[in-house]
Amino acid sequence: MSKASTQSYKVQFPAPYQENIIETDMMLEVIGRTFKAHPGNSVWYGEARIGKTITAGYMTRKIEEAYDPLNPHAFRALHYEVGEVEGWSGNEHKKGLKSLYYATIGKIDEGVYRHDPPEIIAGQIVHALIRKNIQMIFIDEAGKLSLDAIDGMLLVYNKAKTIGHSLSFIFIGMEDLPIKVTQKPQVKGRINEWCYFAAYSFDEMTKLLARLHPHFEKLDLKEEKDREQFEFMYEMFGGYPGLTVPFLMKLDRYSQEDKEPITVKYLRAVHLRTLLGQEKSIAKSLEIYRGRPPKHFTRKNLQHPANKAKSKNKGKQPDDKSSDDKKSKSS
Repeated sequence: MSKASTQSYKVQFPAPYQENIIETDMMLEVIGRTFKAHPGNSVWYGEARIGKTITAGYMTRKIEEAYDPLNPHAFRALHYEVGEVEGWSGNEHKKGLKSLYYATIGKIDEGVYRHDPPEIIAGQIVHALIRKNIQMIFIDEAGKLSLDAIDGMLLVYNKAKTIGHSLSFIFIGMEDLPIKVTQKPQVKGRINEWCYFAAYSFDEMTKLLARLHPHFEKLDLKEEKDREQFEFMYEMFGGYPGLTVPFLMKLDRYSQEDKEPITVKYLRAVHLRTLLGQEKSIAKSLEIYRGRPPKHFTRKNLQHPANKAKSKNKGKQPDDKSSDDKKSKSS
């Protein structure tokens, strides 16, 4: 046995990556507009990895940091991600309320959920919000909710308004969220602010990169070699911070290990490690499953291709011998 085969891999835990949230002009504009609409509901819409969730988390954290129970105008905020509620799945109003109940109070009694009407459950949620002084709720991935589930959540807003408690829902999502909430007048009329998250321009991303990573901070856009690095980053990740930041984390760790200067060539090499793995994975998946998984996952489905080939060849040898015997007898 060779020495190499007896050596075991030594785990080296990576140091925690310090998340550096940069206040961009778009973030500050959205935060300001949402505050100005309070009490009232908002929709935040934009593509994935554009910064909606980061902005919601950042705004929630800032509200919590500034909260002072002695300040009569101060309030608290809640940010959570909702699960899917499909349309026409039945009892969607209550499913929306159940999601809010879990986020604000905790587990709901099954008997209460089944037998109490939605307005009673909504009232319980409002009293919990008053007790905790929560006035702003960020509902992430709201595009997964059905229209009736959103309508059920807005019943809490209506109840809060009736008894004089200021409350704002911020529905954050993608998919068809804007179209969905405008299909029902009762829902559309309760949306007071709309915020669209657009992809950052090249100039905005260069400024953001310089503030996110010390390497890019040292680069000069007037120098051709330096500008090429910014152009490569924008070509690969566009104006999406959610795609750029994970790459910067990997770049840090690879560069510390490789001890190489960061150039366009090195940036491309780091990116290709992920890209080639992705392309090969997708290609193999399409080859095996033809774009969709098999209907029934059995041991045969999950068998390794090499073992499949072996199983196919099993039994061929005896058949060949028997055929040779038949030939000799006939001759």
